[in-house]
Amino acid sequence: MGDRSAARVVVLGAGFAGLRAVRRLARAGMRVLWVDGRNYHCFLPLLYQVATAGLEPQEIAYPARSILRRLPTAEFRLAHVVGGDPVGRTLLTAAGDRLAYDYLIVATGGAAEDFGIPGARDAAFRLYDLEDARLLRNHVLRTLEQAEALDDPAARAALLTFVIVGGGPTGVEMAGALAEFRRHVVPRDYRHFHPDALRIVLLEAGPELLPPFASRLRQRARRDLAERDVEVRTGAKVTRITEDRVELADGETIVTRTTIWAAGIRAAPVSTYLGLPTGRSGRIRVDPTLRVPGYPRVFAAGDVTLVDGAERLPQVAQVAIQQGEHAAENVLRILRGDPALPFAYRDKGSMATIGRSRAVAMIGRWQVAGHLAWLLWLVVHLVMLIGFRNRLVVLVNWAWSYLTYDFGLRAIVGAEPEPGHRIAPAPDAARQRAAGAAS
Repeated sequence: MGDRSAARVVVLGAGFAGLRAVRRLARAGMRVLWVDGRNYHCFLPLLYQVATAGLEPQEIAYPARSILRRLPTAEFRLAHVVGGDPVGRTLLTAAGDRLAYDYLIVATGGAAEDFGIPGARDAAFRLYDLEDARLLRNHVLRTLEQAEALDDPAARAALLTFVIVGGGPTGVEMAGALAEFRRHVVPRDYRHFHPDALRIVLLEAGPELLPPFASRLRQRARRDLAERDVEVRTGAKVTRITEDRVELADGETIVTRTTIWAAGIRAAPVSTYLGLPTGRSGRIRVDPTLRVPGYPRVFAAGDVTLVDGAERLPQVAQVAIQQGEHAAENVLRILRGDPALPFAYRDKGSMATIGRSRAVAMIGRWQVAGHLAWLLWLVVHLVMLIGFRNRLVVLVNWAWSYLTYDFGLRAIVGAEPEPGHRIAPAPDAARQRAAGAAS
């Protein structure tokens, strides 16, 4: 038991799990310190629309401090955490500061899982934060500009080939968005190549797209993509990626200047810095109550967790939301003197959009596809966005795109990345400096 108002909880991570944990604790009057290396919460399910110029970055991000305006017992700290002492209950930041806590909830989210495939980390683009989306968006627009200026058919074909690795919701939605871009934007903006010259290839190592969905919906999604001239290849295992090609296990090579990696998720690197037990893909091991074994005051939630002895859960927003709230509730229960309860996932359904008026959705036993599923997808994502302004602006942008067949501002902003740096860098150098200073 403990004094709820005196105990200090540090929540590490500003994703779905961290946000829900902070809100639950602060509304209960707890002292909360919310820590993240970015000062905003990002709505990750719409990153692909930023990458394809359908939305602007600020429309799917919301400032952390604005979220806390009506939560007076919660504070935000902008910091990269690079180490931890779970016995002494402290965290080490890249600036060399130590943050003490009575309870800790780790909710640092996920990162790209490359499965050890050469080039998957450095030669492919990914979509895990706003910087990733900005890099990919700039690259796509730059690539089209270069293709517009070329006369060499082979060089132009490489520029206009887009390969997406991974047939889950992210890969399917990215392929659908690129197909919409090709259909509605390319004919208006580019005069020196035909839209059909832009080739979109979706590779999935398994036998089907969208594994969590019912068979009928998987087949419908594949048919919708094929109708939009997306080349769907299942059973296609990637063995190597370079900046100008993708090599497959069957010996085929796809010449391309753009490979987008959407094939898997591992825990964010910070999970390995905290001195906590980790398992598959760097995930922090937790018991069914989401508490880290051996450390009764440390919990974890979201993509960073591996629940011992439990069925593997999908790494989607609704799992992170429920786990964040549950971890916070268990902290409150412990402070009341009650036992922590095991986490029970309530599946509220899955959905993916393939483009304009095309989507698939599975809610319990209810399976729906087409225009109705697309409308459901729009409503759910609007409701989940943080901030009235963001919801309004996104709704207006979607309505404008639907009525005019035009996308958002297609501006190239920022410097072109150096070769071999297609993925936004992690703060490893800062971590090493801080660790050296602390030793």
